[in-house]
Amino acid sequence: MATHSIPKIWRKAKVIAVEKPSKDPSLAANYRPVSLLSVCYKLLERLALQRISSAVEGLLSLDQAGFRKGRSTCDQFAALITFIEIGFQQNLKTGAVFVDLTAAYDTVWHTGLLYTLSKSMPYWFTRLVGLLLPDRRFRVYMGNDTSSWRPQRNGLPQGSVLALVLFNFSILQRPASYTWPKIHSR
Repeated sequence: MATHSIPKIWRKAKVIAVEKPSKDPSLAANYRPVSLLSVCYKLLERLALQRISSAVEGLLSLDQAGFRKGRSTCDQFAALITFIEIGFQQNLKTGAVFVDLTAAYDTVWHTGLLYTLSKSMPYWFTRLVGLLLPDRRFRVYMGNDTSSWRPQRNGLPQGSVLALVLFNFSILQRPASYTWPKIHSR
């Protein structure tokens, strides 16, 4: 941190393609990528996460349950059912929008994420994330075959300890002053 750099080897990932059971192995979509990161990289992330977790909890919406300790999809489902039941009792119509976040980690925009972090997190943390994300590389291992090293320009490293928190900041965070709009029905 003092030298504003981390070892390049920490930013390299070994991706192993694991065949999904009972699927056609000739199709690339039938493999699950498992990314192995540097142990030192993950340790550094874990130390940073330990220091910022209470600050993060204070910044995220109470309605946000994904990737948060002590919360689950079941909580969100129960809240939705309750909301629908209350609306039904008041003779209101209820609509819902469901968003598929498949491969969302792969599309996180680094510059936008760093901007969001700079507005709400300690400087040291934003700087650390700024060191961890750029110049990432990966290599895919599939059976006896190995790809060449490829750059990872966007997205969060799969298997990253901080990825869950960073994803919440990049996609799901809202300003503390934001209030949810009132729902009106005809």
